[in-house]
Amino acid sequence: MTPPTKVTDELVQIILGPGLEPGAAEVFLEFICYSGGPLPEELVPQVKCPILIAWGDKDPWEPIDIGRNYGNFDFVEDFIVLPNVGHCPQVFRN
Repeated sequence: MTPPTKVTDELVQIILGPGLEPGAAEVFLEFICYSGGPLPEELVPQVKCPILIAWGDKDPWEPIDIGRNYGNFDFVEDFIVLPNVGHCPQVFRN
């Protein structure tokens, strides 16, 4: 969970803004239903350069175990656990 002290008006606008664009509702619905486009596990094997994955261990939407599974792909060079970080690591920068 994001600490309340990290939720600023700027952060709210960054998250809210794209959702107000025309067509955003349809894109969001496709995203949550996984009905459009390939899944990450289908794309990662196609990457031909080293990959570093950083994943928050407190992510409420994409649990850390999902991220760890991506670490098993050949081109994933490193998997870094971000302790006490949720889905949006940029919110937790110092």
